[in-house]
Amino acid sequence: MDLQQPPAVPPPLSEQVSRFPESPGVYLMKNGVGFPLYIGKAINLRSRVRSYFLDAHDGRPNIPFMLRNVDHIDWIATNNETEALILEANLIRRHQPKYNVDLRDDKHFPYLKVTVQEPFPRLLVVRRVERDGAKYFGPYTDATAMRRLVAFARRIFRLRDCKRVLPAARPGRPCINLSMHRCSGACNGTISIAAYREQVEHLLRFLAGRRIDLIHELSRRMEKASQELRFEDAASLRDQIRLIKDASRLQQVDLKLDDTDCDVFGLADGERGICLAVLQVREGLLVNSHHFLFAKTTWTHANPSHDNLFLQFYLARGDEPPPLIFIPDNAGFSLDSLQIWVNQQFNKKIEISIPQKGNRKLLIVMAIKNAHLYLNQKVTHNEAQDLTDLQQVLQLPVYPETIEAFDISNIGAAFSVAGMVQFKGGRPNKSAYRHYKIKLVVGQNDFAMMMEVVTRRLTRLYEEDKPFPDLLLIDGGPGQLHAAQEAIELFENPPEIASLAKQEEILYAAHLPDSVKLPPTHPARKLVERIRDEVHRYAIMFHRKVRGKQFSSSQLERIEGIGKKRAEILLRKFGSLKRIKEAAVSEIIQVTGITEDMAMRIKGG
Repeated sequence: MDLQQPPAVPPPLSEQVSRFPESPGVYLMKNGVGFPLYIGKAINLRSRVRSYFLDAHDGRPNIPFMLRNVDHIDWIATNNETEALILEANLIRRHQPKYNVDLRDDKHFPYLKVTVQEPFPRLLVVRRVERDGAKYFGPYTDATAMRRLVAFARRIFRLRDCKRVLPAARPGRPCINLSMHRCSGACNGTISIAAYREQVEHLLRFLAGRRIDLIHELSRRMEKASQELRFEDAASLRDQIRLIKDASRLQQVDLKLDDTDCDVFGLADGERGICLAVLQVREGLLVNSHHFLFAKTTWTHANPSHDNLFLQFYLARGDEPPPLIFIPDNAGFSLDSLQIWVNQQFNKKIEISIPQKGNRKLLIVMAIKNAHLYLNQKVTHNEAQDLTDLQQVLQLPVYPETIEAFDISNIGAAFSVAGMVQFKGGRPNKSAYRHYKIKLVVGQNDFAMMMEVVTRRLTRLYEEDKPFPDLLLIDGGPGQLHAAQEAIELFENPPEIASLAKQEEILYAAHLPDSVKLPPTHPARKLVERIRDEVHRYAIMFHRKVRGKQFSSSQLERIEGIGKKRAEILLRKFGSLKRIKEAAVSEIIQVTGITEDMAMRIKGG
């Protein structure tokens, strides 16, 4: 099908659209098993949905691709456009359709984590947000400033940073941090849980930017301690207040907006990508920044309006917006609709505006600058071009920002393992690499093994509520691709999938009628070859490790008195058969269950 031509309307869909009401509402485009592929809002449902089948969608190949997968379209009528906007945002948040713009904050920058789920919480620097009950702040794009902030926080609130499990059964010996007044001594009982938790609450307010109220409270306590002649306590509180003021100056936004609470949205439009930045200013302090990356084709996919992103930002966090919200005039936000929504949703006065001059306009300029810098930093031109070329070659509906590749490695039916590597933005993301021992397949059946590992990987992501990759790349031809295709069909909104056959270097994709053979110099071919070679290397490396341990274990088990269990214990202790034989008898007999006679037989074997 020529993607530049309007797709023909199947009779069932044509009949559905002709019966749609001419009223505001939300439409849900669903596949054959009822999963929403796209959710949108409209002032006139019939007119909006009909436009999908009448417009040529020049420059937006995603839409014809999506429509080929649409089986039926449901709709929900509302009283007005504002109600449709709210319903759209809630449905997108619930179903996470594949073709809607995905508002996922980038997770590459560090966060501050306060482990409030522990009796004696800690302040940690982490790279990943997890559902563990802790409080997270960030991400922080300036790691140096963030670490200065951590240093101030530890001096002010004296929270522990050790890994001890507290409270302990009996007091332990404190580390040097207690003597340096950088810890309150929770490990040796110097401070009670209640007093420690009070410091934690102060820390949370400090990180959230609520410094003025905190300083006022500490000032009242300092005056009371002074009146009661508790001069040591008063001096400690005075030092805390000074440190909080010093830390605040590190984050002060010099725009003559003292004590202002506001959120500022900025949009950067790059050559192939778009970045939406949100700066959160509390009491005149820049306390948080959030960045969301989108492929350009995804951003311009549907309506020019992106109000649902605004709603998703606040609904997902569960926090009330500040009194002031500043938005740019190029982000596709409908000012009137958003103002009505916040008035209905939150029981307080919130002003949304598009600043045109003065200090408020400077905040918008700052947010736009942040978005541009972030966009330029995250994806280089060449990598973006390679991924864009791959998207066009495979006719992918989404920009393949995250690619995960799989490979099987075995010798006959023995030592069967698999490797998985992840590329983000065209670069290896080694922290996400995974390896698998084949558990369910007996004998040599590469197709079944591929189905097993892909199923295990997607099941793990689903159970951990993590997003699927944009593209799965399988090492092999149509057989391996078909096996992986069977695996992903078990999941709602599965990722796109393709395979690369060896030698011929031919690309196959489940949704393409024909294979794709690219010239050796094509950037997309070089990219997939690089990914394929990396997963092949990783799978072979794990295979050699497993094979080596298995051979060593079997050799040990042939020695009289050494069974499977003792062989495993020995290998865990020394790491390899070579090291066991190099060890002294006195070292070997220290392993539980190994006698001197056994050790001599091992050395002699």
